[in-house]
Amino acid sequence: MPLIVAVQDPATVRQLSHMNAQVIGNDSDPYYGAPTVLVILAERSRRTYLLDGAAVMTTLVNAAHAVGLGSCWIHRAKEMFESEEGKALLQKWGIEGDYEGIGQVILGYPAGPAPEPAPRKENYVIRV
Repeated sequence: MPLIVAVQDPATVRQLSHMNAQVIGNDSDPYYGAPTVLVILAERSRRTYLLDGAAVMTTLVNAAHAVGLGSCWIHRAKEMFESEEGKALLQKWGIEGDYEGIGQVILGYPAGPAPEPAPRKENYVIRV
């Protein structure tokens, strides 16, 4: 079963942002200034751990939209929590076991209205 770690401590959010940016080799803020980061972790021993974690992330993004929050799916959690700094955070948070970072969902209030959705792709759904 996946775990969700809700991070709202500003110093820890900054630390996670820095760790994420290091994975891609720059100093940007991959969290776009969001005040909340949800870290999704899943136990590698489960056959479907990647799918389970992705399902949790999808549900979180949809739930955020339903209550008027902005959200964004952020990658690179695997690399972050394989690092020594990431392992130290897991230990600090009391998380034991063979967990892998699946992803992160950032949450906040949108700065403006949502853009219009892009047109649907043709032939995306095959009807039988």
